[in-house]
Formats: sequence, structure tokens, C-alpha cells
Amino acid sequence: MQILFLAHRIPYPPDKGERIRAFHELRYLGSRHEVDLFCFADSDKAAEDQDYLRRYCRRIHVEVLRQPARILRAGMNFVSGQPVSFGFFASPAFRRKTREAMGNCAYDVIFVYSSAMGQFIPQPAPVPVVVDFVDADSQKFTQYAASSGVVGRLFCTREARSVASAERMLGRQAKSSFAVTEHDARDLGGPQGKDFKVEVIPNGVQVPESSGVDEPTLSGVRPYLLFVGTMNYPPNADAVIYFARTILPLVRKSYPGMKFVIVGRDPDRRVRELAEIPGVLVTGTVADPFPYFRNAELSVAPFRISQGFHNKIAESLAVGTPVVTSSRAKAGIGLSEREGLFVADSPEEFVKQVEAALDPEFRRKIRENAATVRQMLSWDARLEKMEALIVQASAAADMPAFVSALEH
Repeated sequence: MQILFLAHRIPYPPDKGERIRAFHELRYLGSRHEVDLFCFADSDKAAEDQDYLRRYCRRIHVEVLRQPARILRAGMNFVSGQPVSFGFFASPAFRRKTREAMGNCAYDVIFVYSSAMGQFIPQPAPVPVVVDFVDADSQKFTQYAASSGVVGRLFCTREARSVASAERMLGRQAKSSFAVTEHDARDLGGPQGKDFKVEVIPNGVQVPESSGVDEPTLSGVRPYLLFVGTMNYPPNADAVIYFARTILPLVRKSYPGMKFVIVGRDPDRRVRELAEIPGVLVTGTVADPFPYFRNAELSVAPFRISQGFHNKIAESLAVGTPVVTSSRAKAGIGLSEREGLFVADSPEEFVKQVEAALDPEFRRKIRENAATVRQMLSWDARLEKMEALIVQASAAADMPAFVSALEH
């Protein structure tokens, strides 16, 4: 098949949620089909990463987003009632390039990664459209609204409504739609797929071999509980602040020497201030988070705002380090306490589950079972279903004339 792959971020390096899933989908499809990648980058330096992706792509077009234009287009979307978050990507130049590509190549399918990229699909579409929503962005804004002040609540409520409308329009247009969890599939497609059907394609995990390089450094930090994530992302910041200020003091009553290590790029002021709390270490960017996972007693993921699949939960389980998380964040992982995944939704429950997961005999069994968990969470096993749905969407298409569609 010939596939036009549209992504709102260049999918490399695969070091954060939005890029990890897109990278593995691109890698998987590019090894089996002819793929043209059209995407955005936040800087000229980020755009240089396209060189690595050429092994998977026949053609790559990357447009660098410039800040003044992004803000202007977001403002225009606000005035017109369109999603403000989509406005950051509303590039006329990118639209022209995608139309040219559709006119010059007989694609079998257009693969849309994230709802924000649906704005570049002609109406009607010239070939079948397949959409990976990843998660329900509209529900994310609904959760933001619930934890915001008056102005923030008004804005996020408005954004949730406009994004939800765009998601429904795109889902009804698509021949096949995916999301990362059952929660997201229901939020997007409605109860029993009333609005449109959304298939669940969970994320996978790829774990590098242990180098042991950081063992001496981390042995001086142990014992510690761990959180890994991009720290300027509001749900991550909220989770570590909540844990450090509310849950960690309760844990340290039973385990006075237990520390809390926060690993991840771009910690904001509120997160950096957590380092003033006894036992809390904020590292900022690290070259490789996996030594931190391997040396941790447990990972904690106390999300109060949660949508989609949390890669760092899966990565921790894949190296044999148990995780305690909230019930909504557990969705999509597909594992249970047997594999080391514990659930808690209050500070008291969290402390109880931390104590259970710290049992030495249990942790030994989890470590021994890590290879089995890695196999259960492998990317290729999960992406086989995605490819089958794309092939099915292409084969079942009954599309209007190609030239007519491009004239709209």
C-alpha cells in the first residue's frame, strides 16, 4: 500500500508519549508499505531528526512551526469558534503541500495521527481515511476545566466542546478509528460506538538492554520511589506535587529512609520547589531513564488528571519494577497485580498499596517475570491489529472521484 502519514509532531526521537506511539506506528508501517510522512517540528533542530526516519519513509516533508504564526492562528480559531489547540497547526503552507501530495500520488489510505491533523483532509476525502486519535483530547480539556480557576474553567470548557465536535466529524469521516484505551474509545465514539466505532490499539514497550553504567550513582540514592515523565505537562506536574506533598509524608512514617525521585525534562517552578521537601530529588533531563526504573523500589503514578496510555507505567513493569497508580491511569495497560500493577485512588489507599508492593518476596517474583511482561507489551504484537484494520479500510473503500474531491 501507499500511505500518506500525517502527524502533528515529528515522531523522533521516541522519548515522550506523543512521539513514542507515532514512531512505532511509522516504523511498523514503513517496513511493510510505502509511506510518505508529512509532519510539524517545533524548531529547526527538531526538524533535523527527519534524517533518522528516512529508513522508514519514501518521502518526508517537515514544516517548522514559528511561534508568532502559531499564536496568531490559535487566536483566529478562538474568534471563529474552532479549537484553539488545533489553531497552532493551522498552516496554509502545510495544507498546500498535502494537497499537492494527494494530487501527485495515488495513495491507498491517509493515516491521520491525532485529531488536530484532521483539518488537512479534503471534504470529501479522495481516498480512505484512517485516524489514530490516540486519546480523547476533548476529555482532557474537560478534566483541566474541573481543576482550573474561573477563567481557565471557561476556556477549557469551551475548548472541550469544540474539540469534541471536531473529533466527531473526523470519526464519522474515517473508515477506521483507533484509540489507546477503552476509556478513550468510549469517550470518542459514545456508548456502544453510538457516534462512530473506535478500535482499541494499546501502546507497546521497547526496553533497552541494561548497561549498568549508572548503578554506583543510583545506589547512593536508594531506596527510592520513582516518577518519570515530561514535567511541564500539567497532569504530570499535578501528580508529583500531589504525591510529594500529600502521600510521601505518610509513606515515610513507615519507611523513614524512603526517597522520592522525579525524573523528566522541563520541571516548572512548582516541581523544582519540591526538592526542598526532605527526601525529594528532582533530576530534570536524564540521558536514559531505564537505570532509574531498574534501581527503584517502586514507580508511582498518582494521576488525578489522566487520559490515554501512560508509557512510563508500562516501561516500569517491563523491567520488573512494580507500579502503584490511579484507577483511570491503569486503563489500557492490560496488566494486574499479578504483573506488579497496583491501584489506589486516595492517599490512604496509596500507602497501603505501596506497602504491599514493597514485599521482598513479591518483588523478587515480579523481577523474574519481567521477560514475560515485555513480551505481552511488545509493539509488534499490538500493531498487527492496526495494520489489518488499515488494509481492511483500504480494500473496502467505495470512494468518490479523486479529482472531484481535490476541487473542494
